[in-house]
Amino acid sequence: MSSFFLKGKPRTSTKRKFEKSKPNKKDNPPAKKGKDESEEEIDSDEEEEQTLASSGKKFNFEDEDEGFRETAQDKRLRLAKKYLKEVEETERERKNDEEIHDSVSTVLKEDYLESIGRLYREVSTQYKGFDLEKSVSLRFKQQHLSPTCLCLTEDDRFLYVANKNGIIVRWDLTKKERLAVTKPQKTAIQSLAISHDLKFLVVADGTNEIKVLDGTTLESVNSLSGHSDVVTGVVFRKNTHQLYSCAKDRTVKVWSLDEMLYVETLYGHQTPVTSIDALSRERAITSGGSDCSIRIWKIVEESQLVYNCPPSVDSIECVKLIGDEHFLSCGTDGSLSVWSSGKKKPMHTVPLAHGKTTNGEANWITAIASLLNTDVIASGSCDGFVRVWRLVGAGKTIEPLMEIPVEGFVNALTFSNDGKQLIVCVGQEHRLGRWWTLKQAKNRTVVIPLIVAEDESKGKRKKKFDY
Repeated sequence: MSSFFLKGKPRTSTKRKFEKSKPNKKDNPPAKKGKDESEEEIDSDEEEEQTLASSGKKFNFEDEDEGFRETAQDKRLRLAKKYLKEVEETERERKNDEEIHDSVSTVLKEDYLESIGRLYREVSTQYKGFDLEKSVSLRFKQQHLSPTCLCLTEDDRFLYVANKNGIIVRWDLTKKERLAVTKPQKTAIQSLAISHDLKFLVVADGTNEIKVLDGTTLESVNSLSGHSDVVTGVVFRKNTHQLYSCAKDRTVKVWSLDEMLYVETLYGHQTPVTSIDALSRERAITSGGSDCSIRIWKIVEESQLVYNCPPSVDSIECVKLIGDEHFLSCGTDGSLSVWSSGKKKPMHTVPLAHGKTTNGEANWITAIASLLNTDVIASGSCDGFVRVWRLVGAGKTIEPLMEIPVEGFVNALTFSNDGKQLIVCVGQEHRLGRWWTLKQAKNRTVVIPLIVAEDESKGKRKKKFDY
């Protein structure tokens, strides 16, 4: 006979609080009728309710029921209601009640498109120029060599800048003051990446190791070993602690900083990898330098998309995502290209985007930036200008928008997340070498305000909730 039907010792039933017990006929004989009915004992539930009522306390089933637990579905529903309430409060500050419903619908639609990588806003028409008189120069005396890279937090408040003598400075952009500094080192820093919660600052410091620092104090936390040559780029997957790195050993590696562990290695490039970028999806994009290829790594699918540049391109130095469907590339031939992830050839290329040198050679494009999910991009070289461009026809054509005079090598660029500032690292030398020097330039980081016409249909968005 199956053990399911075997009899064992009877399990003792434990009463839950406020659970009515059934009367036992043997132990409790039936009460007398008539007047004695009014003298029956009060149930334990009723006793407790009367006691609570007399003391003025309110009864709460959630507090008293020890078996109450919030399920995953309840949590999603609670967070969804909280998020909708936040959106409604934000829109109510700017609009009348009858317009709130339409505004909430628009916000939810944008959130959905952003989550699947298809959000695209045409905002270039709102840009009216720039204001150099209100620009701010951030300089630190010990950073006497050219700055090489930077990274900005999602709230546009904290900026991290590194330079050739290995110093990292943490700036507060709201107060324009220095908060923390690291010690100098012998090698130039190649790349920086800050996590969304400021817990980790990851540094490619010119060696084959990746240094992990505390994002607030800049103190050392850990060191990641695995690359066999100099690490050239690091980037976090958006809103996670998953890290992607690339190096001169021609590989791309995936790391988990929650456990400080190596995950896997991706192979494909034939020459040293020069740059890397990523957004919220489990994908990374890299440029292969002189192998003239760009690769999108689909990490979950364990596959890659390969984009080969035209024969006229000697080397691809930088690659930058505009969104999940479009990206930029630039190289030593001075060309700036916009790509679609669904096409193997660039949608449009601007040759000699920053002109030529006095010797007739093309000015290298040393840095590019994009205002995420919009039609505004920027590029920098050593021709004395940072050039801001607009994408026309859903990214099919690149057209000039404005030219901002900046003297020196533009080694790093980034837009603030609200699109109202352009931050430029400019120096006397190229970030990767000392082929020539522009002595009239100053080693500094410049925060340039952009003149943007306010769009009343779009306001500041509050923090999103993780479902």
